[in-house]
Amino acid sequence: MNSSNIQNKTIVLSIIIINYNLSKEVEDCLNSLLKTLNSQKEFQFEIIIVDNNSPDKKLPETEKKFNQDKIKFYYLDENVGFGKGCNYGFTKAAGNYLCFLNPDTIIREDIFSPIINLFAKDKTIGIIGPKQQVRNPFFDFSAGFYPNIFFEFFNLFGVGVFFEGFLVHLITRIKKNKVLKVDWILGASIFIKAELFNKINGFDKDYFMFSEEVDLCKRVSNNGFKIVYYPQYSIHHIGSVSGKKDYTLYTIRTYSSKYIYISKHYKFLYKLLMKSMLYFQLFSQIIIWTILFPINKQKSKQKLNAFFYLLTHKMKLN
Repeated sequence: MNSSNIQNKTIVLSIIIINYNLSKEVEDCLNSLLKTLNSQKEFQFEIIIVDNNSPDKKLPETEKKFNQDKIKFYYLDENVGFGKGCNYGFTKAAGNYLCFLNPDTIIREDIFSPIINLFAKDKTIGIIGPKQQVRNPFFDFSAGFYPNIFFEFFNLFGVGVFFEGFLVHLITRIKKNKVLKVDWILGASIFIKAELFNKINGFDKDYFMFSEEVDLCKRVSNNGFKIVYYPQYSIHHIGSVSGKKDYTLYTIRTYSSKYIYISKHYKFLYKLLMKSMLYFQLFSQIIIWTILFPINKQKSKQKLNAFFYLLTHKMKLN
């Protein structure tokens, strides 16, 4: 797809990045963004960084290195989570296209012009996501399917997410990296028109971290728009940088967010079945991580703490 299809300078892309203790990753991400964006002439852009009250207080040092009008830094008084942080960034955005981008990403090619062109070409598209390169070549976690009994059964053994990633990888190979309609796009790099994002009231405030992009895609789909994966273009995504610092909180957030999603989007018997599967997973994971304890004591201890917390608090974070 040719970037010359973009007509004029009235197109503005707002890139919104949420930071929490990842100032070095923000710096690397910004350098890669500027290297790509400054070389294109087809559209205007702005970069908005929202700091979620990071305890390390290092982002101001990064800000000093990027003293230019196209990059704006905002500092929140509390950690409001990913979705609310993105919503705040949107209130500061002037673009008619939005890109929500994780700080632990590196842009090595122009993914922006082709994606904006794809929006212009197909008005039925609501959300677009590029391929997110990871080290393992056999799994693709860039997109996926709505939570269902099939994958949740495999998650009893801790492999559901990998099976889903392998299926996405297989389908994209079969389709030869062509544009693919999917259920959701991973929030580490997600594009949406500002008008549509505003119409659906942005990210759901009930999610703190995880599953908010699945919820967003579901609501966009419910409004009659397609969710598409564009694997021909890619970014480098390190992945789970914050999560690896605290496996307890990471695990609690993962399960509690999925519980919220199930509560919001499923009804009656299927909702009961899906919630039951989550509880079965907690018990199965307790067994698995107890067995793994001698191999990795620190991670196992944090995981087990999370599972027992979720059981005693009925999947609620607080």
